Amino acid sequence: MKEITLIIDGKECKGVQGDTILDVANKNDVYIPTLCFQKGLTPIGACRMCVVQLEGNPKMLPSCTTPAQEGMVVITKNEKLKDYRRQVLELLFAGRNHFCMFCSQSGDCELQRLAIEHEMDSVRFPYLYSDFEVDATNADLMMDHNRCILCQRCIRTCSEIVGAHALDLERRGWQAKVIADLGHRLAESDTCVNCGACAQSCPTGTITIRDFAYRGRRSDCDAIVDSVCPLCAVGCKIKAYVRTGSIVRVEGTAQDEPDGGQLCHMGRWWLPESTERERVTTPLIREGATYREATWEEALELAASEFKKAYKEEKAGAILSSLCTDEELTLFSALFKDALKIKHTDSFDGDVIRGFIKGFMPFKNQGVRPFTAAHHILDSDLVVTMFADPQKEAPVVASYIRVACLHKNAKLLNISFGASQFPGLVELDVQLPEGQALPEALSNLAEIISKISAGPSEMAGFGEYESGAESVLSSYRESIEESARAMGLDSKVAEEVALMLISAKKPIFVVGGRATKSHELVTAACNLAIASKSFYEDGLGVVPLLVSANSLGARNTVVSEDPWVTKEKRDFMYVFSTGMVPEEEEILAAISATRFVVVQTPFKVRPLVNLADILLPAPAWYERSGHYCTIEGERRKLNTIVPPKGDLKGLHYVMDEFAKKLGVKLGKPETSPCEEVFTSQARASEARIIPLK
Repeated sequence: MKEITLIIDGKECKGVQGDTILDVANKNDVYIPTLCFQKGLTPIGACRMCVVQLEGNPKMLPSCTTPAQEGMVVITKNEKLKDYRRQVLELLFAGRNHFCMFCSQSGDCELQRLAIEHEMDSVRFPYLYSDFEVDATNADLMMDHNRCILCQRCIRTCSEIVGAHALDLERRGWQAKVIADLGHRLAESDTCVNCGACAQSCPTGTITIRDFAYRGRRSDCDAIVDSVCPLCAVGCKIKAYVRTGSIVRVEGTAQDEPDGGQLCHMGRWWLPESTERERVTTPLIREGATYREATWEEALELAASEFKKAYKEEKAGAILSSLCTDEELTLFSALFKDALKIKHTDSFDGDVIRGFIKGFMPFKNQGVRPFTAAHHILDSDLVVTMFADPQKEAPVVASYIRVACLHKNAKLLNISFGASQFPGLVELDVQLPEGQALPEALSNLAEIISKISAGPSEMAGFGEYESGAESVLSSYRESIEESARAMGLDSKVAEEVALMLISAKKPIFVVGGRATKSHELVTAACNLAIASKSFYEDGLGVVPLLVSANSLGARNTVVSEDPWVTKEKRDFMYVFSTGMVPEEEEILAAISATRFVVVQTPFKVRPLVNLADILLPAPAWYERSGHYCTIEGERRKLNTIVPPKGDLKGLHYVMDEFAKKLGVKLGKPETSPCEEVFTSQARASEARIIPLK
């Protein structure tokens, strides 16, 4: 883009064509006060706090919406501008109830900060506001309309970042207020996804998170630590606010990143809530129906003794959490797989990981990376959800889908066993019956689409309703009808699917965990991606909805080749759980059926801890550090937010001591970290369809 030069307050500032004056100022560290502006959101110029003057122009212009032009001479501060901004602030204070001493946000409020900055010690205007209700119906969020300045940051965040569009304005002028779903309260909203992004973007105390309100202001916190949320495969970046050794709130990071700085309900609420859960603080050994405290020496000695008995009979196993970091998983792998040569190791989500990896492997063998970063959904013109429930499996991915459809004109195609989870957005909802022939039928359809796409160039990219499409498909109608019968579909529906995939310029496929019950379905999804030329720079246009932020790392280290947890009874089981997500009932039943169980976990999570014969403490997610392999295509860093308290032993100490008592040495792990999952030897466009028979 063409570079431009502006003079702002006498300083030469560089920008590019298309920047606003505020954009150029921000890029060059020139401060201009703002209220309604927020990075990543469409500027609307509502608050007028960012007004500037141009040399030779008497008007005051909002810098957030005024395009920057070559040679502009901009003035951002003088007495006239300061008086104007102070007047704007006085009007805002007079418009609603902004008596700071009664507000929980006092000291952490952008409106208050600007008033102090502009030396506003009184209001010249009469207070004209009427009392507004306080919406306290939602269990997690509270909205006090009396504190609202109508900046619409919450509305734009909900629409442009989350894609829910649950919030909007009702009425005009002094009586205007933010509402949900055309007049409902927050608890009555059908579209709110309860992510809390609106509260994070609010510059005043209008929308607040109940749990955070009186824990401490951001300015009172001792530290702000960047880390990663481990609770789903996206691995969102977070900021954790620490006060007196406790986490008082968790928020998303920069709004100008692809995820818009958002977090889902799990990251925003589950993470800080976990800090208040009952901890396992010392080793415990079961005696009858109760536990007694023990030393690490005694607990590990007993665990080693029981392990040896089962090991001789090849009846020992280990189930480990994929919420562990790469470094922790390689420790487990170094002991159980390398030193002890145990084949029975797995993660709690091993079946899902295995299904994806087996489905991806034929393409991996071609040298192609069989998936792409999740945020590429925002770049696509057709999103295909296959056997997926993104709002449940990875809520930020659901946001990407909504934003792509609502704001970027992408179409949505659902291919699944049930109805689409996006009923108002889906263009075509294809509900399939479950059956063994389904993967083969989808792959056959992929081959037909591939042949059509490889046809004459003048046919490439025809639209869904163009006459050329029908004539091209006519020669393949018999094959399409055959695939449709195998899928239990009407042939017209199969034709519509083919038309949508052929006409898309940059489709992307979101594949849910349900597809992994038959790994051939994952392969079929990749085949459809290849046929429709879903190619991205980093890999094939497939987004796998794995379970945790490090499911890919678990695949590389501890996940077994074949399932065994629910199929083979063990005499000894070492279980490591982070205690952050509930375990599947089938896995709990398998643990319960094991003769002797060692459970290492930070929290007293039930029913898991009730199944333990030995209960060992472990660092919580906020006391650990390491790396995660996320579906955003990054190896993200988990940082220690709060150091462990007391005599809490790290995982390396426990594994090393356990290894010594078993008479083996904990050496360097033979498995490599998960970076290799992201490498590719060939471009995605070189991938070939895998026939399924």
